[in-house]
Amino acid sequence: MPMNIKQAKEYYELGVLTEFSALRDPLTPRGWLLVVSGKDERSWTLKTALGKDKVFASLDTLIGEVEDISGRVSSLTIRSES
Repeated sequence: MPMNIKQAKEYYELGVLTEFSALRDPLTPRGWLLVVSGKDERSWTLKTALGKDKVFASLDTLIGEVEDISGRVSSLTIRSES
């Protein structure tokens, strides 16, 4: 199921969303995807109004979107895969 920002805000306010993750977009060099995770181990990639994956050019922009959804960002964890 696609998740747009309006739905993400609603799910966050209802307590359904539990985590936000930034993942490198495999199709866009230097692009980032925002994945929101919820209860029952469900997850969604944030989509545009046209239903396509919303690709962020920078982590600053992605974090701004998380702040729009949740109201604030208190910390950021970065993991690197070898």
